[in-house]
Amino acid sequence: MDNSEESTSIELKTMNEYGARDVSPNSNGGAAGPKGNGGGEEDDIDNFQLVEPTETPESSEEGEEGKNGKKKAREVWDNKVQFILTLVGYAVGLGNIWRFSYLTAKNGGSAFMIPYLVMLFLLGIPLFYLELLLGQSLRKGPVLTWHKLLPNFTGVGIASVVVIVYICLYYNVIIAWVIFYFFKSFQSPLPWAKCDGFDVLKKDLSDVLVNYTGNVGELESCFNESTEYYWYTSAVGASTDIASAGVFNWKMFLCLMAAWVLIYIVYFTATFPYLILMCLFFRAVTLDGAGDGIRFLFLPDKGFQWAKLFSPQVWLEASTQIFFSLGVATGALIALSSYTKPHYNALTDSLIVCLINSATSIFSAIVVFSIIGFKAKQTNINLNEELVSDGPGLAFVVFTEAIIHMPLSPLWAVLFFIMLMLLGVDSQFATVEGLITVMRDIRFFKKLRKELLVAMICVVMFLLSFPFVLGNGVYLFQLWDQFSATFPLLLIGFFEFIAIGWVIGVKNFFNNVTTRRVTPRMMIFWTVMWKYVTPLVMIVIFFGAMISELVNPLQYVSYSDGNETRVDYPSWAQFVGCVIVLTSVLCMPVYLIARLILFESGREEALVFIRQQVKDGEELLASLKRLPHRTLSFLRSLRLKSQSWSRHSDEGSEDIDGQEDLSVPYSRANGTPVLGSYGTQITQETSN
Repeated sequence: MDNSEESTSIELKTMNEYGARDVSPNSNGGAAGPKGNGGGEEDDIDNFQLVEPTETPESSEEGEEGKNGKKKAREVWDNKVQFILTLVGYAVGLGNIWRFSYLTAKNGGSAFMIPYLVMLFLLGIPLFYLELLLGQSLRKGPVLTWHKLLPNFTGVGIASVVVIVYICLYYNVIIAWVIFYFFKSFQSPLPWAKCDGFDVLKKDLSDVLVNYTGNVGELESCFNESTEYYWYTSAVGASTDIASAGVFNWKMFLCLMAAWVLIYIVYFTATFPYLILMCLFFRAVTLDGAGDGIRFLFLPDKGFQWAKLFSPQVWLEASTQIFFSLGVATGALIALSSYTKPHYNALTDSLIVCLINSATSIFSAIVVFSIIGFKAKQTNINLNEELVSDGPGLAFVVFTEAIIHMPLSPLWAVLFFIMLMLLGVDSQFATVEGLITVMRDIRFFKKLRKELLVAMICVVMFLLSFPFVLGNGVYLFQLWDQFSATFPLLLIGFFEFIAIGWVIGVKNFFNNVTTRRVTPRMMIFWTVMWKYVTPLVMIVIFFGAMISELVNPLQYVSYSDGNETRVDYPSWAQFVGCVIVLTSVLCMPVYLIARLILFESGREEALVFIRQQVKDGEELLASLKRLPHRTLSFLRSLRLKSQSWSRHSDEGSEDIDGQEDLSVPYSRANGTPVLGSYGTQITQETSN
């Protein structure tokens, strides 16, 4: 980056009162030079205007050169239904199946629903709506969106891109696991129903130990928990700890390759997984013991579960589940909504997608708890003990164990893993699309065909995912899952609200940035939410998570000698985790500081913001000083109005002695009302 950025400096006369670029339809985006002079960082940034797209979805992106040398409009979705289905496919993913059910069981069943739904409306929907508005109005990927709106906050977009890359790396590993189990399901009996190496199903362990000379612990685990044994030994080929790379798992390597091929060549709709989930639902609720699981989900035991409502950890986990299941703050929503038409109602879309996402979580939880209740009754084990696995364990250990006991188990296994595959691919497809949008906003990659760019991204991501198919890959997956998205996404979302709520201003955002207009009441509502409530909630979540991480040692689940054990991360793994977090989080302050130091436009933007905050503070103090006087005026006006209403309730205007009622000031001479104190008008009926 050089000093050519000075040509795109924000002149004070083109800046709005909050220091943001004026990107309204009648503005030139704050460009300092004439259109097309090539003097700025990038012409399509400085010459931005909000216009209704006129090209078809097959047209090239905004800013690309057409055959006649003119720039074409950005691609748009064929229709609104296609856009909503894509958002649903992105939001509804594998976490809706296993993570929500695990957290519900861990935090008191139905008692968990209360903080979950509260956080949906306080945290999920406001951020979802904000990001849809940003993409719809500025029609770029996350990096250029923030560069157009607030150049000093461009680091927010860069940080979200780094998080997208991290998520793409490990999320497809889950799909690879699903593909492995999918192909193994075309067997009867299912391979995880017996111990590998023995041609017998589960039976008395003493019959096998007679001539056995190997590891007795592993054999006991195989016979007692064959699904867990199969998961760690045959599926992921786990080593003993995270420091041991183990052997190369070529089967999982091929499955990972197949997963990335699916992302490249296949477009899955968001509706087909619901058909399979519906089939599983009707089968699950008819199983013996399903009622026990459903009762645990919706009817908690006396006292115990409701007491968890007072636990900060429960509210923290409910918030993180809402936050991450919707996929906000990754930039993918901004990228997807950048292809929508300006007249689409982003608020309606946000409500539809967020409610469908949460409804899917609850609906899938009914299926999960029905199957777990069935398994608990079949094995005579307490239902609480069946939900001890977090993350993938719920799908690949508990579910597979339950499927063994179901009639036509291979059929249900195939359907279940098809559903997981489609849910995972849909979410990954939309995430990769967000990364593609960012790449195509860069001038160099605009020259490449989209198919070639997608192929390049998939190949690079596939090669970078290679460590996850080693023996310690399942432990590296846990490390990546713990560090790549938790803190970075919270901070990205927080700074998005700071930018819109405090730097730009919500009123200015709706009036000068977006194509949507809101009523005064809705303006007040979103001001309160985006400026105060949601950022405060995110700060509480962040510090709660920080305290939890500091108090509790960082651990991962290891598998050794047939047993799962929690092991502390070695120092090098903790260092890798910190690097994962810092490489995304530091993008925001580093870019801001660099721009403040190197470019005058950055300093001007910061000075305007500081002046505006000082002005707002002075106005606030003045309002507080006037508050007692306004309160007294309001109370006096209420008293005068009550006197007027009391007078109207009487049939006459004089008392029983024939004396005129002087309690209300009005002119009897001409029957016209007079103004009471502080502008309160007293009405009087005129006698004929």
